[in-house]
Amino acid sequence: MGHRRGTAAAAGLVLSLVLTVLGCSAGGDGSPTTRGTGDGAATASTSAGASTLTGTSETPRRVAPDQQFSLDETAQYDDGLQIEIAGTVADKAKQTDRGAEATRGEIVIASVRIENGTAETIPVADFLISASYRDGTDAQIIIDKTDQLQSGFRGSIKKGDEQIATIGFAVPFSELAKVTFVVDPNDDVHDPVSFTGAVERG
Repeated sequence: MGHRRGTAAAAGLVLSLVLTVLGCSAGGDGSPTTRGTGDGAATASTSAGASTLTGTSETPRRVAPDQQFSLDETAQYDDGLQIEIAGTVADKAKQTDRGAEATRGEIVIASVRIENGTAETIPVADFLISASYRDGTDAQIIIDKTDQLQSGFRGSIKKGDEQIATIGFAVPFSELAKVTFVVDPNDDVHDPVSFTGAVERG
């Protein structure tokens, strides 16, 4: 569950999110897969961060069925890279936002978190992030002139560090029961992953 952007922005866009995160592991082919704990137990995780990030608007690659996760899961690759949706919330677009005209200002805000558990610095400027709803209807990304919402990541993440990008998408409130977010590292090493689930109103 995420916080409303209005209050988060006033605090420097720091999102404090408490989530139930399922552990994941990866197969030898570099494709992240869910790792069960045997008894179905989950661990609680808190994510917090702020960013002023930008990204690209290219189309992510197709996500294989075994790389599709729920919103409360973390995708972990065999080299230690981790990707998760740290929080989501449905909200109304601000006057400075552009892109939600077709949904009458109804948007979904997602905090995408990348943790670099690899042995090297990972460039993230080319990571592609998109969203869809219903049966694959693409959600328009929100352009925020105040930079409270971003379109992706910038630069790189050093070993042991993380980045969080807060991104808005035009999604009708009538479609909140099933929203899918795709994160594509857009490289030759890491396959794209998706996260699907219900988004709550703020």
